[in-house]
Amino acid sequence: MANYEDSTPGVHIEEITPAGPIAGVGAGAAALIGTAAKALPDAALGRPVAVTSWTAYTASFDGYQQNLQLPHAVRGFFGNGGTLAQVVPVKDMTGLDTALDQLTRVPDVSMVCLPGVVDVAAQKKVIDHCVAMGNRFAILDGAQDQTPLKADGALQTQRGSLISSDGAFAALYWPWILISDPTASGGASAMVTVPPSGHVAGVMARSDSLRGVHKAPANEPVRGALDLAYALNDTEHGKLNQGGVNAIRRFPGRPPLVWGARTLSDETAWRHVNVRRLVSYIEASLLQGLRWAVFEPNNTALWKGLERSITEFLTRIWQAGALFGRTAAEAFYVKIDEELNPAAVRDLGQIVVEIGVAPTRPAEHVVVRLGLWAGGAGITEG
Repeated sequence: MANYEDSTPGVHIEEITPAGPIAGVGAGAAALIGTAAKALPDAALGRPVAVTSWTAYTASFDGYQQNLQLPHAVRGFFGNGGTLAQVVPVKDMTGLDTALDQLTRVPDVSMVCLPGVVDVAAQKKVIDHCVAMGNRFAILDGAQDQTPLKADGALQTQRGSLISSDGAFAALYWPWILISDPTASGGASAMVTVPPSGHVAGVMARSDSLRGVHKAPANEPVRGALDLAYALNDTEHGKLNQGGVNAIRRFPGRPPLVWGARTLSDETAWRHVNVRRLVSYIEASLLQGLRWAVFEPNNTALWKGLERSITEFLTRIWQAGALFGRTAAEAFYVKIDEELNPAAVRDLGQIVVEIGVAPTRPAEHVVVRLGLWAGGAGITEG
């Protein structure tokens, strides 16, 4: 406050800068870890490089090379609507730990892919990274398998090893997709089989941009995919979906579509991809948008300011259709009071805010009840 001792007595006006509204963080940036075509010095391995287009990728890492999945994944990411990728080159999976450690230092990442790697140990490391960061989601490739329901087959063995409470931060996509072979000479129409994770990350980025992170990234076309390595029928798909494997399907007259939105969680509350990603989005947005409150006097004025900021942000989330409820009060609550913040808590320099949200969940099963109607009499099929 200014010193008014030498001023004329009267009313004095001071301008203050209020806490601004909480802005939602970006949710469409992906990290893609893999081996690049260009021979890189050891110092460059494991270090993320931000690229915003396929041209930018080739400038840093060259293009395609036989048996390398990273270039196809990056091209599929941008081709499906992705705008920012952190590409992390590694020589092989022995460099995964270094790559993940370096990614902890890059804040603008919300998805992590390990294109073409179906080793469970490596995939679990990516899931652990996402859990530790709290605001990231692992997009994993299912193992190639011509017997997807066989209990001891490659896909089911992989799936069973990944299902856990931490699996809420990950999703498994299958089967692999067929794209036009970019290395084919003479304009040949050859196709090559590639893992879907990079393309799916682009689909998620596109869905986030067009609809919002609360929209399940499913019933969305996989751009660039011409066919699938395995054509699922409805029975197989139903069992895979129940087990937490997200299918890519082809329906008459449609291109290949992402047709699943399940996580690898064994907890019902975290079953759906959009629920986990929405909560992570809210948490990351609050973390970034409430930094103004750090070191402010811990009193009721601060509590009211926090309550107003959080309520305004969550109201916008509800109005966008991300939270379920006819009113904002039904969709979320914000609690900050002396019950949560007694003197013992305040003496530790802490302030506790309790928030509850009711996220919307995808309509996986649309049930149509069809009956015969004849002049007022109805017959319904059970």
